[in-house]
Amino acid sequence: MDTEFSVLYTKGFRQTFGWAVPSTSHTSALIFVLTLCGTFGASWLGRHHTPPSAGHGLSDQRLNRWLVGLSGGAAATSGFVLTGLVGLGYAFGLSGLHYTIGWLLGDVLFWWVFPQRINRVARETSAATVTDIVTSGLSPHAHKVTKRAIGILIVVCLAGYVSAQWLAGEKFLQGAFGFGAKTSLPAFAALIIVYTTLGGFRGSIYTDALQAGIRIVATAIVMAALYFAAKSLGAEFWRRLSLAGPDYLNLVPGGWGSTALIVLGWAASCIGFGLGQPHMVTRYMAGDTPSETRAAWWIYIGFVQYTQIAMTLFGVFVRGVLPDLTDPEEGLSVFFHSFAGPLLTGILVADIFSTIAATSNSILIAIAQTAAYDLLLKPSRNQDPKTLWPMTVIAGLVTMAIASMMHAKISSIVLSMVSLVGAGVAPAMIARVFEWRRSDLSVIASVVSGVAVALLWKAGGLGDAFNEAGPGMIAGLLVGQTVAALQSRATSGAADPAEAQKRSMSSGE
Repeated sequence: MDTEFSVLYTKGFRQTFGWAVPSTSHTSALIFVLTLCGTFGASWLGRHHTPPSAGHGLSDQRLNRWLVGLSGGAAATSGFVLTGLVGLGYAFGLSGLHYTIGWLLGDVLFWWVFPQRINRVARETSAATVTDIVTSGLSPHAHKVTKRAIGILIVVCLAGYVSAQWLAGEKFLQGAFGFGAKTSLPAFAALIIVYTTLGGFRGSIYTDALQAGIRIVATAIVMAALYFAAKSLGAEFWRRLSLAGPDYLNLVPGGWGSTALIVLGWAASCIGFGLGQPHMVTRYMAGDTPSETRAAWWIYIGFVQYTQIAMTLFGVFVRGVLPDLTDPEEGLSVFFHSFAGPLLTGILVADIFSTIAATSNSILIAIAQTAAYDLLLKPSRNQDPKTLWPMTVIAGLVTMAIASMMHAKISSIVLSMVSLVGAGVAPAMIARVFEWRRSDLSVIASVVSGVAVALLWKAGGLGDAFNEAGPGMIAGLLVGQTVAALQSRATSGAADPAEAQKRSMSSGE
């Protein structure tokens, strides 16, 4: 999903923040330093506010709706919003909003059904990780085996995802400030690792909320700058837009039928991602109460839709200002290079850093929690940063090493692995929070089948038309429930003759 984001760094940033503009570099550097100070301050505050554990896992964090909504929104918003959606709007016009409409539908359905249920089960089971919820109620042996199997899936997939974030950060420092190739990757990764280690889980929540605030302000500035640039062009702006084609400003150029299929496909993917990404689910687990968690829906959806719609529309209308872009995904960086002064460019630097950092930070914490509590099976009641810091540092260093050996093509392949988490974990999560029929075998069968179908779907080249998380989820649900039903029938069938024999013996006596 962030493959497109690397384009911004490799090309656009070198154009926008070139070393030939020292005043821009100095202003950008100052704003970047202020952003870092705020980030480290929020992380320290999170460490200071981490409550002593009372034995209830993440529910001890007692997050209010604002922290749940803003931190979740920031964690869910990757660099794809700043490049992929801009490019989508630029290339397809208003029909590029199909993605955001589908995501809105998926988010509404997701928040209507799941977050409060996830929070309730997390409180009942004293869960500290996603796998604590999925494996609750299983036999001791199955609980340990399944917990580690899902933990390995999560760690492997998220390690690839955060490694790609380090690559994005490398390009960010190279383009914005002229860092060398050998120092930019470790420098960026070290910044995130240090403040993540400092603040732990609650520090991640606080910094994500701060970075969401930066995104809100920067997005408003971006749209205002586009408005004034378009206004200065007058009729020429609309003439350039008209050259994009008669359907460019048509929301449904292919008709309502094809539009509905696209929207539903994205909605299904949204639900899968919401259930299957540990760095998102842990936000819902940590809400103060089920009702307080549910109340965060409008904050989360409002933030996500605000940023997604704004960047898509930016792409649509920047075509009237810059009609000849060779790479539409560079629209944001090229626009600021052409029209913005040092101050606004510095704000864009802070915005892009915050976007990468929020995702990297939340995923790094999710990896550390999973490695410590699911793989090493440490006591999962305590969320104190002193408990998580060793695994946070190890996860950061390992993923930094992986990133140093990756190139763009491998990065794009690895990033698709995040869909495997949704395909494998989401069906088991659904069965648990709805208290459907489950067994030791059905849970592991659900996970395995979901991942297998997602891999086959991707290998068959169907992922571009419909994200592989959707088919994987459907397969996982069907297989899991079928296995549970067959086992239940076999158990009841075996129990009936025994009960009949017992009654017969009892009457004979």
